[in-house]
Amino acid sequence: MFARRRLMTTIGLGALLAACGRESGDRPASPAEAARWAEGLALPPDPSFEALLPPAAGPDPYQPLGHALRALEAGQEGRALILLLGDSHAAGPILAERLRELFQARYGALGPGRLPPARAQRFWNPSGLFIAQNGEWEARNALRSTSPGPFGLTGYRLTGARAGDTLTLRTTDPRGFDRIGLTFATGPASGSFRLRAAGTPDTPHATATPAPDLRQMRYDVSPGTKEMALELVGDGPIDLLGWGIDRRGRGVLVEAFGINGATLSTLDNRDPSILARELALTPPALVILEYGTNEATDRDLDADAYAAALSRRIRTLRAALPRSGIMLMGAPDAGRPVRAAPPRRGQPARPATGCAAVTPLPSLATVKAAQRRAVADTRAGFFDWSAEVTQDPCRLPGLAAGAQPLMQRDLVHFTAEGYRLTAERLHAAILRGAGLAGAAPRPTGA
Repeated sequence: MFARRRLMTTIGLGALLAACGRESGDRPASPAEAARWAEGLALPPDPSFEALLPPAAGPDPYQPLGHALRALEAGQEGRALILLLGDSHAAGPILAERLRELFQARYGALGPGRLPPARAQRFWNPSGLFIAQNGEWEARNALRSTSPGPFGLTGYRLTGARAGDTLTLRTTDPRGFDRIGLTFATGPASGSFRLRAAGTPDTPHATATPAPDLRQMRYDVSPGTKEMALELVGDGPIDLLGWGIDRRGRGVLVEAFGINGATLSTLDNRDPSILARELALTPPALVILEYGTNEATDRDLDADAYAAALSRRIRTLRAALPRSGIMLMGAPDAGRPVRAAPPRRGQPARPATGCAAVTPLPSLATVKAAQRRAVADTRAGFFDWSAEVTQDPCRLPGLAAGAQPLMQRDLVHFTAEGYRLTAERLHAAILRGAGLAGAAPRPTGA
């Protein structure tokens, strides 16, 4: 939270990320560098993502993604990444899945991309994927600064050590996948694993490093592979920060990482060196920040401090990713249901409706105003979730009623239909910002 006495800063992280963003170059790799890259260490930026990005982002936050999408339409080879970071709205799979479906239908489908590690994110059930976790595993997330890390881009960490324990990922997509990505936090005591998938040798893969480090390991597997499994050898602990599957080729990836209860400040709980290296490996064309709902529950929220923190975060990302666009999703309307008063004797019960049936979150207006100030200050992109979907706190009870409600009864979270509608409106707003006309998707709800 951004209470007056607890403002968290990001200056150190910004400097580190910016430095990492300047490390890549065009010189050929030395033998030592090539050996480290083969082990998943100190990887350079993926050229398939860099190929579609402009030399510099410029003042238009939508220009990098627009540049990439136009290149794909023209037949150029490469990959464009849209990265969404946020709270429970982003933690649920539906918003990202619908956004991915819309972009991939037009520009090329590559699969889901990177995901939180196995079942580290509780109650996460993405469509089209079966995830199994067998054995003794310990899951942690970066919600609180006191949670033992390290954490990377996903904000989750899954630790296991017992021989034979497995993690399984299976897709129902008939196209399958042909690439696997695994991200590990490593150290001298780190153990080994076997990767079981079509086209991979049945040999142990070591993760140990002389000092704490990061391995971003990539494997090509047989085209059309539907299932992969990671099995522990038992010679030391494995710390899995993320995994993913995709297909080689040209197209778009939409990756989303959220934590229930997260605020903007929880980004500081990710290890800065790990985050920097993950962002540098696959530079996104567009980064979308989706925070504000949990800040709006803070009655002592300092508007000036929050607006300043948002501006710093956007500038931090811009320094780290000079060829990427940055966008902010404005907080949607949210509130608490008002319990109906008991009926008077002899009179029928009349449930409250409209404004009488909801109490807006205490700092909702403050959050919205601070977000607009930060956007104006940094010239970031902006999606007005309130204007596009909820429109007014007084409408929330009505959105939670009817045959196809868009809001859940808590008046904070959306239903599946509400998140799909949000994704459709967000998709249309991004294309408008990028100057790309296209047929609008069939609307999900009112």
